[in-house]
Amino acid sequence: MNDNFHAESPALALSLSPDSKSYEIWKDTKTMSTNLDVYFFNWTNPEDLMDPEKKIHLVQLGPYSFIERREKVNITFHPENSTVSYLQRRTWFFDESKSNGTLQDKIVQLNVVAVSAAYKIRYWPFMIQQSLSYVLNQFSNKIYIVKTVDELLFTGFEDKIITMGKMSGMDEDSPPFDRFGWFYMRNGSTEFDGHSNVATGVDDLSNIGKLKLWNYKDTTKYYKSPCNTIEGSSGEFWPPYRTKEDIRLFTTDICRPVTYEFVDKVSHKGIEGYKFSMGKTTLGNDSRRRYPHEQAKYFEPTTTTEDFFVIDPTTLKPEVENDDPDVVNEGRCYCNGECSPMGLINITACRYGAPGFVSLPHFHKGDPVLRERFTGLDPKAEDHSFDIVLEPTTGIPINVAARLQVNILLQSSKTVSLFKNVPTIYFPIFWFNMKVEIPNELVGNLQLLLNLPTITMYTGLVLMLIGSLILFSVVVIYYVNNRRRLCQNKSNKTDSLQKKTEMVYMDKVNANEDGQTRNDRRLYPKL
Repeated sequence: MNDNFHAESPALALSLSPDSKSYEIWKDTKTMSTNLDVYFFNWTNPEDLMDPEKKIHLVQLGPYSFIERREKVNITFHPENSTVSYLQRRTWFFDESKSNGTLQDKIVQLNVVAVSAAYKIRYWPFMIQQSLSYVLNQFSNKIYIVKTVDELLFTGFEDKIITMGKMSGMDEDSPPFDRFGWFYMRNGSTEFDGHSNVATGVDDLSNIGKLKLWNYKDTTKYYKSPCNTIEGSSGEFWPPYRTKEDIRLFTTDICRPVTYEFVDKVSHKGIEGYKFSMGKTTLGNDSRRRYPHEQAKYFEPTTTTEDFFVIDPTTLKPEVENDDPDVVNEGRCYCNGECSPMGLINITACRYGAPGFVSLPHFHKGDPVLRERFTGLDPKAEDHSFDIVLEPTTGIPINVAARLQVNILLQSSKTVSLFKNVPTIYFPIFWFNMKVEIPNELVGNLQLLLNLPTITMYTGLVLMLIGSLILFSVVVIYYVNNRRRLCQNKSNKTDSLQKKTEMVYMDKVNANEDGQTRNDRRLYPKL
C-alpha cells in the first residue's frame, strides 16, 4: 500500500495479485514487527503429585520473546480459478530486549515424551505396554524433566523412548524426529505448515482469503465427515462487508477450522472494527451447525452424499433429529471419540497420537474443574483471550491477539508402573501470545479508503451546489441583460416618436414672423 492506494477500485485494492499493494507484505513480513511471546509453567512441587491433599503449584515464567518472520515460497498464481498456491517458511529470532529471562533458564516440566508414549499404547498388547514400563523404569523413572528453554523449544533433547520407537518401526504414525522439542526442526522450515491453496478474490471479493486446499486436498484425514472439510480463512485476508456472523479460520497447527464469535464494536488506532473472539462454539462440546446439501460437492469423490449425511442420532436434539438431518453437533465431531471438559480442543489425531489439548491461556473460558488441582493459574479476559478485529467494510484485520495454551492429558495406567494411580488432569505446559496490528503507515491509507464514499458524496454535493449557483447566475445575468435590452428598445422608440411628432408639428404648425401662416414651404426640391 502507498499513496496511490486510494486511487484504485476496491477490487484492485483488496484482492491479491502480484500487482496488488498488499502482495509484498503478504509475501514476506520482514517489514512488520511481529513478536511471538512464550510463557512456560514451571512445576515447583513434582514430588507432591500423588498427594490428593496438595495442589500442583505452577509458576509462570517469561515472556521469552521471538521476532517472527513469515515468507511465502513456491508461489504460483492460478488465474483459471483465481487462487494462489504456496508453502510458508516461519523463522524465529530470540529478542532479548523484550524477554524476561534467557534461553538457558531451566524449567521443571511434565515428562511429555513418557506420558505420550503411555497414552499412545494404552490399547496395545500387554507385552508392549510392559516393555515400555521396563524402559521407563530403567532410563527415566521420573514423571518430570528439567530442561532449558532452548531445549524445550528449538534445540530439542534426546530421549530413549524416541530412539527405541524409531528403531522398532512398529508405529507408522510416529513423529519423524530424533529429538523432542516443541518447535524442533520448525525454525526456517517450509514443511510444517503444509501446502496451501487460497482464493485471491480477483474474480469475487467474497472469496478472498478462503483456504480451498490444504496439502492438495479439500478434506483432512483427522476427523470424520463433515468435520473433515477444509474451510475458513487462511488468516491473512477476509472478505469485505463483514456482518456480525461468526467467522472461521483454518489453523494448520491443529488441523481444523476454528470459529470466532462476534463480541463487540471496538476502535483501534482510530479505525472502527468488529471484534471476534474464540468462545463456546469452538471450546464446547455442544455446538450445532447446519451443513447444506450443496456443500457435499467440496468433498473428495470417494465421499458420497449419502455418507456425508450419515449422522449419529445422539448428536442431534430430539426435536430436529427427524426434521433437520443437516444439523450436526460439531462439538462432538471434533472430540475424537472422547469429549473433554469445556475449554479444550482435542488435537490428538493431528499430533501423532500424543494426548495434546489446546485451550486459552490459564484455561480462560474453560470449565473450573480444569483449574481445581492447580495453583498459579489466574485467567483474565484482557490477557488471555484469542481476539480478531476486522474492519467491516474492507475485511482487513486491524488487530489480532492470538493466544493459545498447550496442555497434556495425564492419566493413570494399570500396566505402566510410572503412571499407576496418578490423577487424571490436563497439565498446562506453556502458552504463547502473538499480537499483530495494522502498521501505522497503513492507517492513513485505510482511513482514506474508508472515507472515499463520504468524500465522493460531499464532493458531489459541493459540485451540485456550485453548478446550481452557476446556473442561477446565468439566469440572473440573462434576465438583467434582457431587461436592459427591453428598456433600451423602449427608450429608442420613445425618442423616435418624439422626433416624428416634432417634424409634423414644424411642417403643419410653423407660422410667419408676422403671425400669418406660410403656405409656400417646399416639400420637394426645386427643379
